[in-house]
Amino acid sequence: MNRKYDAIVLLGVELAAGDESTEEMHARVRAAAAAFEDGKAERIVVCGGVLPGHGRAEADVMAALLERHSVPERCILREDRSQDTMENLRFAARLPGVAKGQRVLVVTSDYHRLRAVLSARRVGFRARGTGARLPRDAGWRVLRLKEWAYTFDLLMGWQDEGKGRPAWTYRLFDRVFGKQG
Repeated sequence: MNRKYDAIVLLGVELAAGDESTEEMHARVRAAAAAFEDGKAERIVVCGGVLPGHGRAEADVMAALLERHSVPERCILREDRSQDTMENLRFAARLPGVAKGQRVLVVTSDYHRLRAVLSARRVGFRARGTGARLPRDAGWRVLRLKEWAYTFDLLMGWQDEGKGRPAWTYRLFDRVFGKQG
């Protein structure tokens, strides 16, 4: 079978209290498992490290969930150091057998798909994306609004390796979305 992608890259999402998976994570895992089952690629790269306040890597939790969806362990690569979307993709590109220039299908949530694909391309992947559909509630609208801010951040180059956002943007973000922490 001729695969369309060299890999499926499943982006992490923060775990719930007690290091449990969230509904959003389950939706992303289901979308990645379906793409794998459809023959889109022979492997899935799961991304996400241990975030502050947690004791497990997102990648480890997602790998276990993928195995429950009948994805063989040998087909799962773990990137378990990253803390955000750009690191997910930068560190994934450094894994054995995964490289810049490869064709990847980025799997994330629907509100996050645009920035995720733009980020993957910025890292050097030839990327397309799919987004797990989430309920369109008030929480989704807030996430979508934040995504526009993060996408602006990306387009300004502030997420490039070795760069950072100007201090005023953190103050603005906190004012618009509430104190982050």
